[in-house]
Amino acid sequence: MERQTLRRGAGALALLIAWGWFGGGGAIAAPQGAAGSASAVPGVPPVLPVNDFARRGTIGSPALSPDGKYLAVSVREEDNDADSSRYQLAVLELPSLKPLAKLNMAPYTQPARIAWVSPTRLIVEKARESGTLDAPGLTGEIVALNFDGSQQRILYSFEARGGRSGNDAMLRMPYGYPEVVGIPSGYNGHLYLQIIPAPANANGQSYDSYKTLLFDVDTASGYPVEIASIDKGNMRFVVADGKPWFAEGVNDNNDPVVYRTTDAGKSWSLMPAGVVGKGWSPLALSPDRQHVYALDGADGGPVRLVEARLDGSESRVLASDPFFSVGAVRFTPEPRQPYAALIEGGRPRWVTVGDTPWGDVITALGTRFADQFVAIASMSRDGNTLLVAAESDRSPGVYALLDRARMHLRPLYQTAPWIDPARMAATTPIRYRNRSGTDIAGYLTLPAGRAPKNLPLVINPHGGPIGPADAWFYDPTVQFLANRGYAVLKINYRGSGGRGDSFLKSGYRQWGTGMIDDMIDGVRWAIARGTVDPARICVYGGSYGGYASLMLPIRAPELFKCAIDYVGVTDLTIQFDRSDTRRSSYGRTYFKQAMAATREEARAISPLYLLEQLKVPVLIASGGADKRVPIQNADALRDALDKAHKPYEWLMFPKEGHGFFTEPHRAEFYTRMQDFLAKYVGAGTGAGAGAATAD
Repeated sequence: MERQTLRRGAGALALLIAWGWFGGGGAIAAPQGAAGSASAVPGVPPVLPVNDFARRGTIGSPALSPDGKYLAVSVREEDNDADSSRYQLAVLELPSLKPLAKLNMAPYTQPARIAWVSPTRLIVEKARESGTLDAPGLTGEIVALNFDGSQQRILYSFEARGGRSGNDAMLRMPYGYPEVVGIPSGYNGHLYLQIIPAPANANGQSYDSYKTLLFDVDTASGYPVEIASIDKGNMRFVVADGKPWFAEGVNDNNDPVVYRTTDAGKSWSLMPAGVVGKGWSPLALSPDRQHVYALDGADGGPVRLVEARLDGSESRVLASDPFFSVGAVRFTPEPRQPYAALIEGGRPRWVTVGDTPWGDVITALGTRFADQFVAIASMSRDGNTLLVAAESDRSPGVYALLDRARMHLRPLYQTAPWIDPARMAATTPIRYRNRSGTDIAGYLTLPAGRAPKNLPLVINPHGGPIGPADAWFYDPTVQFLANRGYAVLKINYRGSGGRGDSFLKSGYRQWGTGMIDDMIDGVRWAIARGTVDPARICVYGGSYGGYASLMLPIRAPELFKCAIDYVGVTDLTIQFDRSDTRRSSYGRTYFKQAMAATREEARAISPLYLLEQLKVPVLIASGGADKRVPIQNADALRDALDKAHKPYEWLMFPKEGHGFFTEPHRAEFYTRMQDFLAKYVGAGTGAGAGAATAD
């Protein structure tokens, strides 16, 4: 692959990027040797192997060293063993990608967060997989090592510290939940580590804590120096110049709170409700240390990026959107200032802040590759070496190295080279008005090569349900269904994230009512457009989406022919009694606020107690080791369907958790889903490149 060249034109960045790597017309092309051809595929693409969608990318979590010479990544081994998943931390030389070091992980443990603390030393926070629908949970182990693999040191281990078998440096910190919250600007080999002490005598049955401590840790010796603490649990510190400035968290009612210190953490004052309101999250200090950059959703509407005085006054909006919230914010090298903010809903886009060369880069690349979402994933300390990522609805993503001084772009790797974007289906953002008059956003994916008319539909509710939201990016399950000829509808119903606190909380205690109404309205919207065959509709979802997969045909039996319940909640009282969410006061309060106030109310909206109204066959897929939605949910549903002589199919893997991680299990699930859909709504006739028309 030839090196790509960019040059700066008259006041703008003129791109001279060769056709091929990012692909003609903006579609990321598969390199020679990848599965499928990079050329356009006329008509209906072939039915692709199930394993193409069950496979996961092998490289992730890239982090560029401060001098731009090395790239640290997570590497996943191909998991042919259905009961294991193994990762390594790898350090690669740039630009050759020559391996320099590796650190093996225990089964199901992955390098979750990778950060460089000096040009030659890095740290990794480990996490354990618990299912594809559940973010890997930090294990509490943090390891430091040099770029060549030497001088490895365990800086903290939740397990070792709890058993008092840690080293002397580790024993100087309390037993609790550690998290890296920053790296000193000088990249001096240190890190800022906060620890939330574990409750005494909890035996893992409680996550509550009543204190948060902040340490400066030397990653070479491992020795910590306590910087500050606050007598509030589960807080997040904002650190600059070696001292804390803010601490952010929630109170006993799960309302946002922010504390400010003016004496390096010796004392803390609660910021007024007039500033924090329904959400105000400090991110970083301005170069003059007189202002703070924050995500401001205090009025309950879409979150904005603002710059304000340290007391929250004189707030000035830097980036915003009237419908969707600002999500991620990208900062320049020191002195750090925001150069772009992500509007995360609909078709994601960057809003540049100020006049910076990094803003110029993402603007120019985004304009040139209009079908892609382009981001600077990581950069060197001087901001001249950039790791550029591009992904889309049809591409899992590619990475390239940009030398900003010479304006050269060099390809590095693709996350899933066997996926040919030309054979994938396009996803279009949609909006419609629900029965209450509220605009609801979502996404419609139509099978490629087929007319957008009278298609079989799978509605795919997301999990959560409070907070998460579906996005435009590549989704292997959506593409699998589209490749089999099904349209796929994803809806960000009330309670979803990405639109501010008021929209989010409008979903409280609406599990079986308002949220379901929004989805029913979305299906009727698709039918009214003529896109969907009203006689061939099924619902598939995981976690809360599994719950919705049962409640939708219960609430609107005339619309649905079948349901696929993937690790879904069937009895809310089981969640009260067995879910790991119950182990914190936050979780218990959340249950009452967002799900149901009483057990009687929970039963009234639980599918398990409404099965008389369920008239469709169900595919039940579950994991025996699921802690988030315990297997008792699936067992109880199966027993009740047996007793009622209602049709269902069963798929359970004893060692899987909240979603199937291993590729053989996912492949089997996809195959069962494919056969189930063909049986009850008819087989699709292929895939396609037709896109929905957005309103």
